[in-house]
Amino acid sequence: MARVPLARTVVFGAVALLLFLLVVLPFGWVLNNSFHDDLTGAWTLGNYARIFQSVDLLEPLFNSLLLAVATAVIAVGIGVPLAWLVSRTDLPFRRTIRVLTLTAFVTPSFIGATGWILLAAPNSGWLNALWRSLAGAEAGPLLNIYSMTGAIFICGIYTVPYSFTMVSSALDEMAVELEDAAATLGSGTLRTMLSITIPLVTPAVIASFILSFIQGLTLFGVPAFLLTPTGIPVVTTKLAEFYQLFPPEIYMAAAYCMPLLLVTAMLFWMRRRILGRKQFVTISGKSRAGRRIALGAARWPAFGAALLLPLVSVFLPYAALLLVSLTRAWGQGLSWENLSLHWYWWALFGNSETHTAIVNSLVFSTLAATLCVMLGTVVAYIVERRMVFGASLFGAVATVPIIIPGIVMSVGFFAAYTRAPLNLYGTPAAAGRGLRGDLPAHRLCSWRVDPQGHRAGAGARRPQPGCGGGTDLPVDHHPADGRRAAVGLVPGPSSPIIRELSVAVFLITPKTNVMTTLIYNAKDGGNYEAVCAMSVLLLLITLALVAAAGPLTRLTTVRRTSRKSGRKTAPAEGVLPT
Repeated sequence: MARVPLARTVVFGAVALLLFLLVVLPFGWVLNNSFHDDLTGAWTLGNYARIFQSVDLLEPLFNSLLLAVATAVIAVGIGVPLAWLVSRTDLPFRRTIRVLTLTAFVTPSFIGATGWILLAAPNSGWLNALWRSLAGAEAGPLLNIYSMTGAIFICGIYTVPYSFTMVSSALDEMAVELEDAAATLGSGTLRTMLSITIPLVTPAVIASFILSFIQGLTLFGVPAFLLTPTGIPVVTTKLAEFYQLFPPEIYMAAAYCMPLLLVTAMLFWMRRRILGRKQFVTISGKSRAGRRIALGAARWPAFGAALLLPLVSVFLPYAALLLVSLTRAWGQGLSWENLSLHWYWWALFGNSETHTAIVNSLVFSTLAATLCVMLGTVVAYIVERRMVFGASLFGAVATVPIIIPGIVMSVGFFAAYTRAPLNLYGTPAAAGRGLRGDLPAHRLCSWRVDPQGHRAGAGARRPQPGCGGGTDLPVDHHPADGRRAAVGLVPGPSSPIIRELSVAVFLITPKTNVMTTLIYNAKDGGNYEAVCAMSVLLLLITLALVAAAGPLTRLTTVRRTSRKSGRKTAPAEGVLPT
């Protein structure tokens, strides 16, 4: 019997140490460095004074806020109606719309930006070339992707799936007895929606707005690709400038992260104030699908409107990337003589740097996702079973990364792991026989998805009827039984890790390049054929990981047989596309 307490002590100690290394230590270094001077190392408030006294530092903050607000408005304004159409109406090809929207979800936004550069660059973009052929050679460009409007457009369309996924999940899992009762009592569709449906999905809508806002605030790839060439700064690109200076202004960068943290913390505080203690939960038996609202004559026009998002986020940019990747020189136009698989052969076999980056991406994402699943599951088990005094603290620390923007923690990882005694940055460490990796990169990626693993594991053990809500942020967790734990399977977390750029660009060294950083670096060289080939390969790998999560989800799903009735209970729908 003595072995059990000892084993528990070891596990609790290991979990506490990992959470300290992944969350507490990096954030502590960000906070500590922000109060130090880069030249003397002395304690100072000068960094904060410089931020609010310098126009060059205030302008990126205002630009980032503008980008974030516009991104969140677009995401909610499009994602919520689209989720309602797919979940509650007789829209044609609903499953196809859902799959295409989730395809946009797993598409890295900076790769989408690359596709739209090919389509809407003011001089060479194909859509502008088509416009000039119709309006005359002297006509100005119809579209200019190198602008704040272009950045808002790209950030918005690739953030819509956040709100779509969360709201559609809430609608799909909502117990519909209240809606049916209202309809039976003569309530019209609009009144039922305003009085019942919308209040029940309010937590998901607010949460999706917050996450979309944070996404727009902390993205690095899209502003770097679209705004840097025009000289429009945002916080993330300004942070990169601090690191590119000689000597780098690391302490100033830490202070410059604080406004991001302040804004996100205020958003979560406002959410708690708005929702208060409301749980938005319906107590009922097994939920079932509600009646589909007939759209009538608007059915096919609504389908056309629903296709606009996949058109601009998937079809057009994917086609542009694929066509350019299949040409030896895309400036020579499309012809049989110019078509070639040269750049794919170059990326896979002809260039050691790209081959290494592909291997690194797969290894790093697998290791990070494995750590995420293991740590998240153990934390969830400890918290839900309250196995130790202060167990809720484990859950709170594991959930903190939802609030802290990833780019802020990347600065913390840089500070924490580039100094003695750890000094791990840029040091290849054994990650497996014959495979090496950068430890800070592994830890950072694991940290970024650990809240999802924690929430998934918690949901598998604690049924949450209705659409959830309360005081927790419903990030991909509206679980009813064991299938929700599949969100934490390795292929699920691997897909966001392998396409991460905003944080990886601050930690990766030339020896530990991954595909995203290699694409980012190659884009500056102007070799769009190589960039597009690597982008297509990254998309294929990401989609393959997401597709693999479906069968694994089904394999790990346990159909429970009720002892009383002998009926089998089917698992709830997961958030991963199957």
